[in-house]
Amino acid sequence: MVCVACIILLLLAAPVAARSPAIDDIEPGDTVFVYEEGLNFSQLRDPDSGNPVTSLRRYVGDDPAKALLSEIPVPDDTSVDIPALLVEDTPAVYYAYASADGAGASVVIREPSLLLGATLADPYHAEDIEGLNIPVGTAIAFRVDSPHVGTNYRADSDYPARIDIVITTPGGAETTFFGGVDVSDIPVSSSRIYTDDVRGPVILSGLQEGTYRIRAKWREPQAFADNAPDSNEITFSLARRGVDITVTTTPTPTPAEPPAPSPTGEPTTPPTTAPMTTEPTPLPTAPASPSPTATTAPPTAPPTPAPLSPWPVLMGLCGAIVLLVRRKKGI
Repeated sequence: MVCVACIILLLLAAPVAARSPAIDDIEPGDTVFVYEEGLNFSQLRDPDSGNPVTSLRRYVGDDPAKALLSEIPVPDDTSVDIPALLVEDTPAVYYAYASADGAGASVVIREPSLLLGATLADPYHAEDIEGLNIPVGTAIAFRVDSPHVGTNYRADSDYPARIDIVITTPGGAETTFFGGVDVSDIPVSSSRIYTDDVRGPVILSGLQEGTYRIRAKWREPQAFADNAPDSNEITFSLARRGVDITVTTTPTPTPAEPPAPSPTGEPTTPPTTAPMTTEPTPLPTAPASPSPTATTAPPTAPPTPAPLSPWPVLMGLCGAIVLLVRRKKGI
């Protein structure tokens, strides 16, 4: 029995994600948003006294026993506005306060934020295309993050928060019909949504080439549309057919690859210069090698065996002796 009682207490204390019975009906633990108007806080009254809530109070450390940080007056707890001017920080816990009862149940006040992105269509949602050149014919999707509106701004299965995705064309015109798809009045039914899951992929065909600027803005509730800021703005460029997103860096390699095959051109230039310069140089070096062999004097050695030439010398000497002999006889 003790365990069952604890479970019941935990369930009662757990924050309720969905509002009930209507979107304006606030229960203890609900999340409400800056700029909301006409909220019914009567379910936050003390259940014993039933005294109306007179203000929403924020305390140090979210502890009503500590000092008061800020206060939002509640003239009528059946129609409460949450003005941005009085909400200093978000998220913040505020307690329903009645002068006769003190602080009671609490709510969380948050900012209704939007964060926009663009990706390739399913199943390639992980491929972000923001800032890229995209080829004509590519299928894309827009990604919208609104973590707290998507999970807390609902009544049962009804998600009344809706957005428009506004595209500014290269010519400056604004449209919510893009690539054959109407991207207006999209329900914010979860913390992250992809437009192709709701409306189908956007096909970038039949569109003007150039840079597109895209943002998301609130359509419903009207208080968000009038006061809450739009999302961030993203851009991408629509390029001529044949350019690839992942190949945006590859077009440069592809021209670089022909130069790689340009060895075909290299044989043409090297034969004209490199072979000519290398071949003539070996030719002079070849005669240079015989020249040292000629200077080694083995050819001069054969003339040195010419000591055979003394025969004529002896003949001459014999002739001379004969002449001398004759002269002596004549004497």
